Amino acid sequence: MMTLGFILLMVYLILLLFIWIGMIRLKPTVLHAVQPKTAFTIVIPFRNEAEKIPNLLTSLKQLNYPTELFEVIFVDDESEDNSVLTVSKTLENCVFPFKIIRNNRFSNSPKKDAITTAISEAKHEWILTTDADCAVPKKWLQSFDVVIQRDNPNMICGPVVYKSNGSLIHAFQQFDGLSLQAVTMGGFGHRQEILCNGANIGYKKSVFKQIDGFKGNNHIASGDDIFLLEKVKEHSSKPVQFIKTSDAVVTTQPQKNWTQIINQRVRWASKTTKQENWLPKVIGAIVFIVNFWIAFAWIYAFYNTQFLYFYLFVLFIKLLVDGFIIFSTNILFRNKTVSLSSVLQVIISGLVYPFITVTVFIMSLLGSYHWKGRRFKA
Repeated sequence: MMTLGFILLMVYLILLLFIWIGMIRLKPTVLHAVQPKTAFTIVIPFRNEAEKIPNLLTSLKQLNYPTELFEVIFVDDESEDNSVLTVSKTLENCVFPFKIIRNNRFSNSPKKDAITTAISEAKHEWILTTDADCAVPKKWLQSFDVVIQRDNPNMICGPVVYKSNGSLIHAFQQFDGLSLQAVTMGGFGHRQEILCNGANIGYKKSVFKQIDGFKGNNHIASGDDIFLLEKVKEHSSKPVQFIKTSDAVVTTQPQKNWTQIINQRVRWASKTTKQENWLPKVIGAIVFIVNFWIAFAWIYAFYNTQFLYFYLFVLFIKLLVDGFIIFSTNILFRNKTVSLSSVLQVIISGLVYPFITVTVFIMSLLGSYHWKGRRFKA
């Protein structure tokens, strides 16, 4: 058991070193004072988001970008609340063009259908997507425009972080999200683009049509981001870009309870296992096996004092390196300081994480999950 634990720890440390080096290699995005040129169509699918969407609408009205250079298309995915009314009333006198359309369902993925429906009505070449429970920064469009004018890529990915009220359940999601951003940046730094978040991505409409959009993966409910990333990489010689700046950070609302968190992560796991790229599967397997060992090895520690010390050592090292990666990402995108309370929250979240991981794995084996009032196969 100790030998296995030592091997897993070494493999895990090598993985995090790989991620950290990639984060360093990824160059920061500098927002030069250039004349805005790129026109955008912002696509926002929503379903029953009347409570959360006002934050997004407020942030859209505060965008620092010429209003003649962007439009917003909201796609109503059979909402049963006042989401549509909320959008129309809040944006009644806004200065940028917008419209609300209904989702045209034709596959097993409501969100992919919504995006496809919106793109068919988009006026502009560049498509940006975000979620209804998010808020975009003032320089969001400017950040994309700078990268487009500089590199003319076919696809751009941006950072996403969770808002937090300081509670444990919020802190857990925030730190988990920061770790995913670290993996994302680490991959981009090594030119191994393995992750992105649909709440902050952009791509050319012509490229979307050229690769037949989500065809080939729209039987999978989730994955409007990573499957598209894989297809763009496969059919394009231009590298996908990542916007490494706090000016491009999209913030998203955390889930309210642990059941919602687990369902969300089962949804994420369902798309990761179906990726064609082997690297995210390897990374996911390493992370799972290490956390599985931590979640159950403590039982053996009760019967072996020598192993107990070893187990605590492994746990300490894991919490230390996880915290380093999380705070490095947090300093880059959110806060420049590290407080005692945040350190304690990272420790507690790190102790909870292995058990959440095992629970998500078991739920994935059961074959289904609930999301936004619907049931999907994992």
